[in-house]
Parts: sequence; C-alpha cells; structure tokens
Amino acid sequence: MKGKFVKVMRKWWLTALVLTLALSLTSCAKRRLYNLNALNGAYGFTQCDGANWAFDVYMFRSQSQPGSYDLVIMPFTIDTPGDIASVTIGNQQLGYKQLVSQVVLNDGQEINAGVLTSADVNNYPILAITAFDNTTNFVSSSPAKASYCELTLPGTGTNQQQNYPY
Repeated sequence: MKGKFVKVMRKWWLTALVLTLALSLTSCAKRRLYNLNALNGAYGFTQCDGANWAFDVYMFRSQSQPGSYDLVIMPFTIDTPGDIASVTIGNQQLGYKQLVSQVVLNDGQEINAGVLTSADVNNYPILAITAFDNTTNFVSSSPAKASYCELTLPGTGTNQQQNYPY
C-alpha cells in the first residue's frame, strides 16, 4: 500500500514539475536588465517563473574552472521577501543534485549557486528553486512554492537552448 502511494506521489510531482516548467517557459513578465554587454554573448540566459517567485538565471563560462559554468540566479519577484529556498538541478528520471541547501530570497539580491561541470548540465538540465524543507528530500518535497526552468548554456546570450560543448 505504501509503495503505491509513493509511486502515485512521484508521478504527481513529475506532472506538476512538467506543468510548472511549461508555464514558466511561456511567461511574458517584464524583467530588469542585467548588465551583460561586456560579456559578448559568453552567457546563457533563461527566465524561471513560479506561482510565487520569478528569477532570471544566467550561466557564464567559469573563469576559475575552464570547461565549467558559473550559475547565477537573480530574484526578480519574491512574494514574501526573506523566504528561504533551496537550489537544485534535476532531470525527468527524478535524479537530482542539490547546489544550495538554504538561501534567503530578496528581490534583486544575486545568488551564486556554484560551478557546474558539463556533465552536471548534461545530466541535470532542469533548475528547481523550491521552498526550503529540512524534513524531506527534493523528490518528496511539495512543489507548491517553487520555480522550474531549463538551464541554458553560454552562447548567443539569448534564452535559446545552446548545444552542449562536446
């Protein structure tokens, strides 16, 4: 009985993830411009929207670790300043890697989510910014207050998915 419940919850969570991702990719919200002119297209950009939060997400070629990428998240709209979130990358097979366990969210306060390898980006193409919950893991967490989006590699500086550097 418990096994069926877990399978149903995982399917529900995955459906909610895909639906939220689809809705976030169709957002037309007006955004603040982040000054990237000096980078000459050496960044990837996407918008990550949820019901309560909205973020601009940037991937830069890492200066400190060649072949890797720096992930920077800029909160654009936070319904309750001071909310605590977790930053995780994942995939549709429910695999995931937590990047930031806890971060306080405030409009316009940059979040440095760390350095991702090419393998990380290839294996975990979905970025999830979810409400912090220390009682459960990412797969079992509630997607009620969350934002999901697809990671975009550096290239043209647009929100179009770039080819992986292999």
